[in-house]
Amino acid sequence: MNHRLKTIFFLFLLCLAAWGDNLGYTKFTPLRIGLDLDYAPLEYVDKDGLPQGLDVDLTQELMKRLDVPYTYSPNNWENISGDVINGRVDLAMMVYSPYRRNLVNYSRAVFRLYYQAVYRVNEIGEQFDMRHMEGKNIAYMSSRPITDTLSRAGAVLHVVRDLPKALRDLSSGKYDAVICFRYQARYHIKEQGLENLIAEDLTLTPREYCYVSKNQQLINAINRELDLMEKDGVIDEVYGDYISQLGTFSVPKWIWYMLGIVLVLFLAITVVLQLVHAKQLRHEMLRAQRSERLKTVFLANVSHALRTPLNAIIGFSDMLSSMDMSMLSPEDQQQMLGMINSNGKQLLYFINELLQLSDIEGGGLQFQRIDTDIQASMEGFRLELQPQVAEGVEVKIESPHKSCIATLDPNLMRIVVMHMLTNAAKHTQQGSITIFYEKRKEGLYIAVTDTGEGIPDELKENIFTLLNDKNTFVQEETPGLGLSICKAIVDAANGKIGVESKHGEGSTFWHSIPVKVQVD
Repeated sequence: MNHRLKTIFFLFLLCLAAWGDNLGYTKFTPLRIGLDLDYAPLEYVDKDGLPQGLDVDLTQELMKRLDVPYTYSPNNWENISGDVINGRVDLAMMVYSPYRRNLVNYSRAVFRLYYQAVYRVNEIGEQFDMRHMEGKNIAYMSSRPITDTLSRAGAVLHVVRDLPKALRDLSSGKYDAVICFRYQARYHIKEQGLENLIAEDLTLTPREYCYVSKNQQLINAINRELDLMEKDGVIDEVYGDYISQLGTFSVPKWIWYMLGIVLVLFLAITVVLQLVHAKQLRHEMLRAQRSERLKTVFLANVSHALRTPLNAIIGFSDMLSSMDMSMLSPEDQQQMLGMINSNGKQLLYFINELLQLSDIEGGGLQFQRIDTDIQASMEGFRLELQPQVAEGVEVKIESPHKSCIATLDPNLMRIVVMHMLTNAAKHTQQGSITIFYEKRKEGLYIAVTDTGEGIPDELKENIFTLLNDKNTFVQEETPGLGLSICKAIVDAANGKIGVESKHGEGSTFWHSIPVKVQVD
């Protein structure tokens, strides 16, 4: 008797162990799995009545790992959820629904499903989204989130049970669009050869595709095994090409276009702002460098030009203040006062030139361009210069044009031309001074030619840069600061300046400025 009890108890323990290993399912009471009759390519029944599809392949591997015997219970799509809730089946694969979360248990998501709108090519346009649904006839399989969204968009709703038929009806013109999951659109358009249909992603929340059951213990076991299957690459292997269609969201074209435009505009604005900022920094840096250079030049190069008139002013002033004025004749007194006055004017002129050059090179020069009669301006310069030239020296104007109108700053043109004319007058004792102008490809060309003494070879190289080279000094035989001022103005106008001269045979100082010129 005891031996029989021990045998019965041992067999009972074996049954409990077997029960625990297969979660209570045996070959006599297998796990019942709900199967959609027509949910291709995920799950369906072929013409022989056999379960087929990617879900079937995945479930077969899952049940093998769990060592759970199972059987399929096919039914229509609309009845599957009721079968699970009412216990007619033990397991199914369904889209997660927050409305059923208190009635059944969901596994972790196997993958996510994304919605697409399918419509006829070139009928609605290249874009189709929720903004274009108002008044449109939209077919879809029953879904509360889709119903709510389409109702708010003002669409005319058509709930269908047969998705392949709905797509054929769309192709023939019955609906304006059909909304379904991306893999469904891709599969049925290809399988049915509906070449006049095109699918566009919708910006709707994707749905999680899960295992669902009333049995929480079964769902817990499935979750653990799905994690392992994902690590082993089984899910990717089963769904193959469809996994990219199921689990990767493709942004609609109009969003890509918009993002592209925004990105291009952002980059363009950023580049422009950086260029402007860099240009401002370079300008300020050059301005600071010019200012520092001018201060250095002022101390190193013009000390002689400042010291000479100051010494004369101070010397004659000391003599007048310390001597008995009765000892000097009126002529001597007048001569000393004249020397003080002459050197004071020389000093004032030199300082004014230095300040003018500093203002130009410091960036303070502003161009006021207006239409200017060049012939009339040159005639004015000629009359102004004539009293300053030596007796017998002729000042004349030459040009190949009867009239010439140039759009430039007349005041700055006067500074440049008069500096050149004044310089020519100082060094020309006989002969002539000629003002020449003409229109050239690069703009307005003006030259001042004299028959004077010419320029010494040692001054030609840096005659326009006497204040820009620390190794050159302003001396009595140099032309002063006028030519440096001329070069600063011409450079600021993006022009060119130069000189042609031979010592003892005269000089030609010229400059050209890129301005608009009209001639006859």
